[in-house]
Amino acid sequence: MKNKLLNNIGLKVMAVLFAIILWMVAAGINNPVGTQAFYNVQVQLTNTGSITSQNKTYKVEDGTDRIRVTVRAPRTVLEELSKENISATADCSKMTEGNAVPIEVTINDRYLADSVETIQKDKEYVSLDVEDKKNRQLSIEVVKNGTLADGYVAGRVETETNRISLSGPESIVNSVARAVVEVSLDSVTSDVEIEAPIKLLDADGAEITSSDIKKNISSVRVTVPILNTKEVPVEYEVSGTPADGYSMTGVVSVDPATVLVAGRESALEEVTSIRIPAERLDVTDAEESVTETVNLRDYLPSGVSFGDSSFNGTVSVTVEIEAIHRKNISIAESSIQLLNVPAEWQAEVVQGQDITLTVAGLQRYLNLTDASSVTPHADVSTLLDAAGSPPAGEVEITVNFILPDTVQQVSPVTAVIRLTRRAQETVQAAS
Repeated sequence: MKNKLLNNIGLKVMAVLFAIILWMVAAGINNPVGTQAFYNVQVQLTNTGSITSQNKTYKVEDGTDRIRVTVRAPRTVLEELSKENISATADCSKMTEGNAVPIEVTINDRYLADSVETIQKDKEYVSLDVEDKKNRQLSIEVVKNGTLADGYVAGRVETETNRISLSGPESIVNSVARAVVEVSLDSVTSDVEIEAPIKLLDADGAEITSSDIKKNISSVRVTVPILNTKEVPVEYEVSGTPADGYSMTGVVSVDPATVLVAGRESALEEVTSIRIPAERLDVTDAEESVTETVNLRDYLPSGVSFGDSSFNGTVSVTVEIEAIHRKNISIAESSIQLLNVPAEWQAEVVQGQDITLTVAGLQRYLNLTDASSVTPHADVSTLLDAAGSPPAGEVEITVNFILPDTVQQVSPVTAVIRLTRRAQETVQAAS
């Protein structure tokens, strides 16, 4: 047996090697090695906490987390291989200074992985945009759109919360200028209550929709009361006395003279005006016109507000004050009426006297006052004695005047009259 086995040993070894080669050729013909490309393979980021733990945010730059993978393997392996068998990962803890994360590709099926000759990828790195994380709070604004029905205005808007918290990449968070909710009030006549989405706007009013910004709330409940309106006048009282030699002209100007108020119908029924109290308009010792800016909010009744959003609540009130002037008016003797002259007496004003009336008042009224408008008269009955007789001859008597209400007499005026007893026959004839 030993001789049989060792006989022609070289030929026998060659035969075995030939048989092996022949088997391999046959196997290669039936299961050839080939390549297959798998497109749009998603790269999964791992250990992202290594970035976020530093209070930073990250964002994959466009398309760098999608790769093409080419696998070289026998045909039978390629037939079983699918994209789901390919695992592409990028470990963020290995990120370079240029924010590039190396990509690793493996076959997650061990049986298939043992038969794969090579795996190639078209990208080596996932590129990240890394920024500092920014936290910020903004007030929520309510934007009222549309036009209310005539006679109605929107009251003070209420929201269940008036602030929103934002977090995200610093550059994007900083670009947010306003947080707003919009409410339509077209032709509305009753209170509005809605759940409104919160929009983030940039400085130009364009909406920011980036998913990189995280909001603590996405909507808010808004209540808009709808109020009735009414136009009412602004009334006033003035206190104090101007300085000596000065007087109020009686002209008081208010700008605006009327205001639009708003409130529930029951509250407006009692409002007929907005009154400024006297102590608010004090002209004590004033030597020129007094102008005050008055905040009418201090005098609004409870439950009433202003109905014009452009009105800031203040009015300007001017109390006109001018200097008092004097004017001398010459009185003709013939214009003085002598009253209550006893029947048996004759009275006449002595001619050639200089009779002057001095009146004081505002210049505009003095210009309208002259001798024809003062009506001078003297009462002779003031000269009678106990027996009812006046003194005979020339006597001085006080002259009184009927003056316009706008001027005042400065000092007494007297005139000399002549009293003469009538002859008995004249008295009897007069009787």
